Amino acid sequence: MTAEEGNSQSHLPQLYSKSLILVFALLFSTIFAAVILMSNLRTLGKKKEAGWVLVFAVVYLFATAIVMQAFSLSPSMTAIANVIGAAILNEFFWNKFIGRDLEYQKKSWMKPMLIAVGIALVLFFVLMGSM
Repeated sequence: MTAEEGNSQSHLPQLYSKSLILVFALLFSTIFAAVILMSNLRTLGKKKEAGWVLVFAVVYLFATAIVMQAFSLSPSMTAIANVIGAAILNEFFWNKFIGRDLEYQKKSWMKPMLIAVGIALVLFFVLMGSM
């Protein structure tokens, strides 16, 4: 990498990738993936747009739960719902609010992964304690 390339890279925003949004939706849920996208939007100074992503994620979470309950679907079907949620986050919200062609530096996934695993573990132990 030349000094000029390195200098142009330093001016690019650091964002979490679309791939990470998909991974978080699969491993955790659409709400976790939405938080990743919201972080990107806040980095870009788009707080209003981040709010719309939050509204979508909460509505989608409740709609998914209602559909799963109403049709007595297996809990394993949530993986399909999470992939659909990630697709909406990436293909609609990312493309609309960030843009398909925005160049950016990939931000490390370690911090959000540690936070998400921590939250998942706390929820797991709370649920196990209530059974």
